[in-house]
Amino acid sequence: MHTSGTAQTRHRLHTRLRHLTTGRLIDRVFAENERVPVAPMETRRVTYSYARADMRVFIDIETFNEFEFSDEQLGERRGFLKENEEYKALLLDGRLIDIVVPPQIPLKVVDTAPPARTGLNSSWKEAKLETGLQIMVPLFIANGDIIRVDTAGKKYLGKEPPGNRGAIKTVGPWALSR
Repeated sequence: MHTSGTAQTRHRLHTRLRHLTTGRLIDRVFAENERVPVAPMETRRVTYSYARADMRVFIDIETFNEFEFSDEQLGERRGFLKENEEYKALLLDGRLIDIVVPPQIPLKVVDTAPPARTGLNSSWKEAKLETGLQIMVPLFIANGDIIRVDTAGKKYLGKEPPGNRGAIKTVGPWALSR
């Protein structure tokens, strides 16, 4: 979105909108005093249960209703879905329209080259993670290591300390929560 207008003309808001049910994109210009109704969206906690063909099945934690979401709708986010993990779901009129993944997620490395110790700090290698996602990791990462991955950029963020998965890490006088 961006605005246009001058001190003598009315400001306008130029937007690109996505239709929530069809996914179609449209460009729309709004006047500064125009009001838009808010969609009655509902947020629910769901658990990723299993994959069936090109569909992913999620179960509502409270009502145990099943929701199906296609791989096409999920896009690249399907590489961050782990079975039996909890996610936030957005529903419109009782229909699942989106799954929200956290900004970073711990994943286990299942296949990568053996760790190497060199003097180069900028050396990277490819690693396959437990969800099938492939990213670049530093040379010291080995099979079985748990790493933090940025879900927005599909990038390595750091190595997860052994036995501290999801815990509060104390560094000096400060406690850092993940």
